[in-house]
Amino acid sequence: MLKKKLIFLLSSLLILALTACNLPTGLSPEVSNLALTVTAQARLLEPGALPVVQDTPLPVSTSTPEFTPTITLTPTPSVPTVTVSVNTNCRTGPGIQYDWIGALVIGQSAEVVGKNSATISWIIKTPGGSGTCWLWGQYATVSGNTSGLPEYAIPSTPTPSPIPIPAAVKNLSAIKVCIPVVLPNFQYMGNITWEDQSDNEKGFIIYFNSVANVIGPDITTFPILPMVFPAGFPYTIGVEAYNDAGKSAKKEVTITCP
Repeated sequence: MLKKKLIFLLSSLLILALTACNLPTGLSPEVSNLALTVTAQARLLEPGALPVVQDTPLPVSTSTPEFTPTITLTPTPSVPTVTVSVNTNCRTGPGIQYDWIGALVIGQSAEVVGKNSATISWIIKTPGGSGTCWLWGQYATVSGNTSGLPEYAIPSTPTPSPIPIPAAVKNLSAIKVCIPVVLPNFQYMGNITWEDQSDNEKGFIIYFNSVANVIGPDITTFPILPMVFPAGFPYTIGVEAYNDAGKSAKKEVTITCP
């Protein structure tokens, strides 16, 4: 019942509004506004009519826009190069059994021309020289594209050069000291000296009659082993240089007391 009354009221207002459209133009603003309001309300009741929604203006930003910096891509070098964190030898192959050619030192770089994956080695242009050499990759950092590098085969192990027997010593001499004990015996003492004639000895063998003593390389003097002999007994002392290839000729000196 209430709904019907509301519809009747609105219909009356609509008729009044339509009538107002035919009234003289001299109507007051209040009457004109009323007629327009009633007309709008009546249109809202029409079947399928949608309400009018006012657009809300978007807020205007006053902040300065921030620009994302352009990222500059560093191109990958077309020719791979290598540097090292520890000074590293460069050889004719992978290992100390191969001849030494040179070295790549910290702060230096070299062009990489090949690799051997099995031994973690890079084949590079010899630093400061000609040709190529093998660089152990333990301390190496390679820059550039290495996918196209050829795989190098491991060279044959070089045949080691024969080691020559060291040269015999020269000018072996003895400074004796004779200490009397129970006569007619003496204790033979003192020291011997000699000249080293080789640079490849592993050491020297000193013979005191039949007693041998082994000492290191580059030594040129040694004390005489104290021995007690009768007066006039010959005490023979010999010196040999030796290495893995063999022993040099023995040089000897003989002393007697008193």
